Amino acid sequence: MDLKSFLKEYNGFPENRRVSISPCFREEGKEILWELQAVSEEEYRRASQGIEDKWAALCLISVVKPDLTDKALWESYGVTSAEKALKEMLYPGEYIRLLEEVKKINGFAQRRKAWKEQAKN
Repeated sequence: MDLKSFLKEYNGFPENRRVSISPCFREEGKEILWELQAVSEEEYRRASQGIEDKWAALCLISVVKPDLTDKALWESYGVTSAEKALKEMLYPGEYIRLLEEVKKINGFAQRRKAWKEQAKN
């Protein structure tokens, strides 16, 4: 193995994913899929500073579409932040679905599987 494989340009971050989060958002009769991205540990660390709910912070930086930073969206829901808008937009079960998808794209599902395997042995 050579160091080249670890250089940034060879980082195998997953492609963005389009996922079903809520059937409430529709366009031309079809559900609008949300777009999620994987983020680096450093991006997550910066984004979560000053935010009490660290999972919400991960969701906020992982969601590409809809644009949760758009103040028109905030105004539509009568809130003053992306975190509050997200929590107003979704039912509790939908928020959990979003969180599960965000965890998957950011590698938490693989970690949990590895921990379970270690616990068995």
